[in-house]
Amino acid sequence: MLLEKLEQGVNFTNHEKDAARYILDHPDKVPGMSSVELAEASFTSKATVVRLCKKLGLSGYQEFRLKLVEEINQKNRLARMLAGEPIHDKSTYTDIINTLPGIYDKAVTNTRLSLDKNSMNRIHNMLRRVECIDIYGAGVSYILAQSAAFKFATLGVECSAYESVNGHYLAARKNKRTIAFLISLTGANRTMIRAAKYLRKATNNFVVGIVGPHNEVIRRECHEIVEIPNRDSLVSLDVITSFSAVNYVIDIVFSLILSECYHEHAKSSLEMLQHMDLLLDREGASGEEV
Repeated sequence: MLLEKLEQGVNFTNHEKDAARYILDHPDKVPGMSSVELAEASFTSKATVVRLCKKLGLSGYQEFRLKLVEEINQKNRLARMLAGEPIHDKSTYTDIINTLPGIYDKAVTNTRLSLDKNSMNRIHNMLRRVECIDIYGAGVSYILAQSAAFKFATLGVECSAYESVNGHYLAARKNKRTIAFLISLTGANRTMIRAAKYLRKATNNFVVGIVGPHNEVIRRECHEIVEIPNRDSLVSLDVITSFSAVNYVIDIVFSLILSECYHEHAKSSLEMLQHMDLLLDREGASGEEV
């Protein structure tokens, strides 16, 4: 970066450092100046200005001005984008614990408002007929897939999480009614697009994409799409937003299944409570209860 090189001043002479300092102190003013005007303002010479441009790896002063304008515009754009971020370098612990619930709430609200009721009803009807659920994710979305599989398993649903397609597994279970959820925080993950294509064309799976807004390609390969918001944040807050949105959609599906098997689940939960002492370690090292 041009401004970084000027700040570092590697191998600059004292006069070149003077010119560099003037540029850094007046970045918005310099693009409108000639090399002579810059030399006079920085108490150096035109030759010094030209040598400085060469040391910056540029052909001359004209290219320097163009690069400087480009970098200033980029820096200003970045500053405007960061100004809208709810968490920044001045955020305190109190600021953060008060800000995060708002981010969660906004993610859930935006997702709720974007839900297509007819599409969700079709997914619900399919859930009533399937025998098992497969959930696919790649990278960070695989963690969400694993979490979702654990949730559904608590309801006694046959459910597994996968990072990629296993053709042999799918062929062996081709007669089993399956709904496949694919998670992509952006909507454009290549692994998930390939998985969607295979599942749609080579299996009898009902394919549902839980995906971000860049879903033009994967949308064509899914029976249904549930779109989640993505902030495109510069400081990774998009992960918080997307995670919250995906978990909200998963919890909707979880609750739909729970409502269908409520009485059976309540019965199995009571049976589990009878053996709770086997699940919880209530004894200390001495054998006494703690």
